[in-house]
Parts: sequence; C-alpha cells; structure tokens
Amino acid sequence: MIISGPSLGLYLLFALLAAVFILPDRDWLGLALIILLTMIFERYFTLQGLVIDQTVYKFYLLDIVICLTFLALIIKNKLRLSAAVKSPVFDWSEKLLALWLALVGLYLIRGIFDINADFDLTFSSFKNYFFYPLLYFFVVYAVNNSQKLKNAIQLILLGAIGIIGFIFIGAIRGAGLWTEFTPLSTAGARYLAGTHAFYLALALVMILPLLFHQRLRSLALTLIIIGFWALGIAGSLMRHLWLAGAAGLASILILLERDLKKTYLSFLAKAGLFLIAAAVLIALAANLLYFQGSADKVYQDFSTLASRLATVVDLNSDSSAVWRQNAWSGAAKIWSANPLFGIGFGHTMLLDNGDSQGLEEIRNIHNSPLAIAVQMGFVGLLAWLAFLLSVLISAVKNAYRHEDLKPYCLGLIAAVIIYLAACLFQPYLETNMMGIWFWLLLGLLRTASIFTKQTYENPANQ
Repeated sequence: MIISGPSLGLYLLFALLAAVFILPDRDWLGLALIILLTMIFERYFTLQGLVIDQTVYKFYLLDIVICLTFLALIIKNKLRLSAAVKSPVFDWSEKLLALWLALVGLYLIRGIFDINADFDLTFSSFKNYFFYPLLYFFVVYAVNNSQKLKNAIQLILLGAIGIIGFIFIGAIRGAGLWTEFTPLSTAGARYLAGTHAFYLALALVMILPLLFHQRLRSLALTLIIIGFWALGIAGSLMRHLWLAGAAGLASILILLERDLKKTYLSFLAKAGLFLIAAAVLIALAANLLYFQGSADKVYQDFSTLASRLATVVDLNSDSSAVWRQNAWSGAAKIWSANPLFGIGFGHTMLLDNGDSQGLEEIRNIHNSPLAIAVQMGFVGLLAWLAFLLSVLISAVKNAYRHEDLKPYCLGLIAAVIIYLAACLFQPYLETNMMGIWFWLLLGLLRTASIFTKQTYENPANQ
C-alpha cells in the first residue's frame, strides 16, 4: 500500500489474511497486530482510506483488524472456545465509560439533525469517540491474566525497539521517513516522525520502572536502547513531546518507592551528563572531519535544536504557537455560547491569523480536552474526566499491592501522564493512530488494577 496506494484488491486481500489468522478465537493476535502495525507503519495502517472510483472511504486497515479482533473475542466468549475466558467486569470505571459512549451516541444524532454540521466530520468525531474507546473494554476482557498484561507491555517495548530502525533511516536520509506530514514551523529537519517519537516516549517511561525494579536481564543493552529512544525523541523536534516526556519522568519520581527515588535521580543526572558529553564529542568529531562538510551539518542540527528549545519559552516567536493561541481563544469564545452542552460535532470556526483567514475544524484545535468541551460542553468533558480519574485513582490505590505487577503499573501510569500532557497540544484523541493509545493504556491499567486488587483480597491468587 505504501508503494502502490490503497485499492479495493489490497484491502480485500488484507482482510482475508487477517480473518484467516485472527478468527475464530485468536483475539490476542489481533491485539498484537493493532499495537505493532500501528507503531511501525503508523498512518499507512491507520489513516490510509480505501479508494474506489476516486472516492475515499475512511475505513482503514486498523478498523479491519479491530473488527475481526472484537469478533474473535465474542466468538471465544459465546462458544466458550477457551477455558480462560474471564467474566465481564463492569464496575464504576466501565459504567462511566458507558455513560460517555451513550453521550457520544446522542451527539451523533444531534449532528445528523444539525443543518450547520458537516455529516462527514460528525461521523468521524463519533467514530473516534465511540468506536475506538471499545478497545478499552476489549483489553479489560481479553487480557485475563497477569502474564498477558506483561506480554502486552513487552509488545509495546518490542515495537519501540523496531522504531530504532527509523532513527537510522532519518540519519542516512537527512530527514526522517514520513516527516513531511508534520512540517516544522522553524528551520531544520526532523530525523524521526512525531508519531514514532510519541510511541518511543510511551515506551521510555514504561521501561524505566522495570529497570529500577531489576526486571530486565541486560542492564547494558537496556541503557543502549534507552539512549536511542531519547535520541529519537530529541531528533523528532516535537516540543510538546519534550514537555510531556518531562511530565512522565517527573511522575515516575513521584510514584517510585522512597528507597528508589535517590537511585532514579542519580540515573537522570548521569544521563544528562552523558548527553552533554556525547554532544561535545560529536562536535569535536565533526570538526576533525570538516573537509567532508560534517561540521556545518552538525552545527546546523544543534542550532535547530536550540531554536526549538527557545520557542518553548518565547511563544510569540513561533508561528505554530501563535496559531494555537488563536485557535484556543476562538474555540473558548464559541464554547462560552453554550458551555453546558457544547455546539455538537461537525462544526468549523473562522480562524484569523492576522495576515490570513480560514476555516478550521473544531476537533482539530490541537487540544483534545478543549475540543471535547467545545463540542460536548461540561456534560461531555465531565463524563470523560470522571472515567479517566476513576481508572487512575484505582490504579494508584492498587499499584503497590502486587509486587510482581508493581513496576508495570507504575510505567502505565506514567505513560497515561505523558498522553494527557501531549494531548493538550495536539488532536490526539481525534486522530486514530494516537487516540487508540489512550484507550489501550487505560484498559491495561484497569486490568492491572483488577489483578492487584484480587490478589490483595485473596493472596492465594498470586
């Protein structure tokens, strides 16, 4: 598909192969495909629409795998093909998510009868807010033992290791593969796509608790992998990921037990010194090879990195930051007209950037909580926040009760923190290759809480 583009024949072939492998009861394989294919092929797996007679249908390869995976789980439960099928869990968190889904369904109906709403945008918002959250329920019901929980996290780490290859491709090409979809607002070039950098950020905070709880076999190999991940995140020049990554690292410091906090701070200090030393060595090596033009390239890259860091503080000097300020201000004014129930799905707004004006989709204002508030008002935002907090509070409460799962729980909590920080600056919930991670992470966190609570209440289960 990357080479020839999407076509009906390729879609049918993919669907047939996926059905052969996933059905009737290999729902776990479906989850593995969702995780790994999204991480490696990102938008080509998640956002490449089906083209028939020059008409693009927004039904993606990701959607095919998700539907087949859901069907495999239903068959397994209905026909009892597996003795390990778990009884459905439907506690407060699940009830709150069901409430959110019901509200989204009502807003779809509202959008259909709203003459000012675009149906395509309305249905797309409904799909992102209703269809992909079903992954949460899938994870809670399908990941039915602690080993599967560990395997799911290890799959994410494995996918992140595979992304290291894209860092080398970016270094060889002088620009990362598929970075043209997210152009820079400043001079320079990205060495890694922002989506791949986001997945690396999640993996980074998920592996650190495992490292400090001594759950990894090779310390040296782990540190090398972490170094590559940090390099990829920095080379993506995604400033919001730098801020989100800092929030994730800080959350690990808060979550780690007291006896590990000092070790963790020492590790961060040593890592910082190592990065500074590496930068100096690279600059020196580039000077020695100046006849090859390498010094100019290295200095240009350092200059680009410094300018991106500077714009984090001086927002007025960056066009994308100014765009966000204008978008958020305009969205807030629109929301104030109907703060309780919002304006509904499928709407656009006029965005004035001084020298140009244009229409912008409300769902694309680069702030997911604000987009929910504008479209669904306080009612929708509070339902979403209540669900989120119920999962996080339960996770924090139960994380320390299961010694074996504790580092996995802490890593998942830190990954959710990264997601929440990042979605304040990008339309993460409104883009499927990012949005599915919110529901996958919360599903894994929820199932971890269930295991730890069950073990605490009945130690014989451990």
